[in-house]
Amino acid sequence: MTGTPHVLIIGGGIGGLCLAQGLRKAGLGFAVYERGPARAGDGEDHRVRIGPQGARALYACLPPEAWEVFTAGTESGGRSVFVTERLRELLVLPQPAAGRAPQHSSHATSAGALRRVLLTGLDGHLVHFDREFVRYELTDDDGAGGGSAIRAHFSDGSTAHGDLLAGADGADSRVRGQLLPHAVRTDTQVLAVTGSLDLSGARADELPEPLTAASTSVLTPRADAMFCTAGRATAHGRPRIDGLYAGAEADLGVHAALADGPLLARHRSHVVWTYVAKTAAYPRDVEHLDGKALRAVVAERIAHWHPALVRLVAEADPDSVAPVRMLGMRPVRAWPPGPVTLLGDAIHGMPALGGTGATTALRDARLLSRLLARRRDPVQAIAAYESEMRAYGFEAVARSLRTTRSATSDSRLARTLLRGVLRTAAHSGWVRAAVFRDAGE
Repeated sequence: MTGTPHVLIIGGGIGGLCLAQGLRKAGLGFAVYERGPARAGDGEDHRVRIGPQGARALYACLPPEAWEVFTAGTESGGRSVFVTERLRELLVLPQPAAGRAPQHSSHATSAGALRRVLLTGLDGHLVHFDREFVRYELTDDDGAGGGSAIRAHFSDGSTAHGDLLAGADGADSRVRGQLLPHAVRTDTQVLAVTGSLDLSGARADELPEPLTAASTSVLTPRADAMFCTAGRATAHGRPRIDGLYAGAEADLGVHAALADGPLLARHRSHVVWTYVAKTAAYPRDVEHLDGKALRAVVAERIAHWHPALVRLVAEADPDSVAPVRMLGMRPVRAWPPGPVTLLGDAIHGMPALGGTGATTALRDARLLSRLLARRRDPVQAIAAYESEMRAYGFEAVARSLRTTRSATSDSRLARTLLRGVLRTAAHSGWVRAAVFRDAGE
């Protein structure tokens, strides 16, 4: 892999690095350009849930030694519990049975640990940090596929040349802005506020189960909900909710987040909570409030809930409390294929509720690297990739949007029916199987 890189990968996140590993395994040239610095401990408090499809993508792209490190340092999801705002039990989903091969199982880890695994074997000349992408241009040089080659421009004035360019630069992708300027994100008009409560001392014993030992979805009669997960972390800071996932992915508007994994060196027990409601239900300046004021807003809205949930919010570290607007990409019609493409959040960013973002990005990376390795014409490979990716990618976005909207539905009847379905599922195996048939993927 010497000389001009075959593929310029813009973005060194999960999708971009997995694509790099897939290309490396296929013997294709590439270079990754990441706008941020190389921070060894970055992302340790950012939880990521990888579903079976994501695990299969990692298995296919990673070298064997990196896959072993990944599986040794992750854990599967625990129990998922659904309760009312008074902590009355609706349904308990037990921890998935052991015995499935790691590449066909779900995994929980930190973004930092996953990133370190994905960097395995990628030397400094293959991954370039502090390189902020600005724009690309097609040059007059012939690329590997006989078409125009690519020149990428960066904010420091430097450039890079390649045959193809893959935009893996996140939801605010500059590559997408140039390639598909008409592509926009939709605002669900739902806002999440998330925070964390340290469980040191007596708190762990004082708070009721399942708040300290499971993933809990709190479903209310009105247009709001709360999701809690017990876990461990290494440091204080604003928790991120990209790793939240839907324990009931069949459009139930419920979710269960995953606890922290054993990859962390120093553990601090905590509960991360996420309160969701329509944006209009909050004060107008909610996104500009500090953590203490945000905490007070949520505490007022749940004042009539079970005292344990009220305490969960009231005693949360104000530095951990932050707002997150729920956005999702609108489906984009097929565009003419060329030497520039997109993957991950750059093309199908989705709200955190439903949480298949990481899995879908890994699936993109596996598909694109496999097709580039198999097809002699890289533009034809990109055309095949984009056709398949648009189908499953925007389906995942649609599921996440439905989940987000369902969690804050104004329909009291719909919310009552949901709780009734969960109560029925608690006593009926076939109902439970039908409702949760897609959970885990």
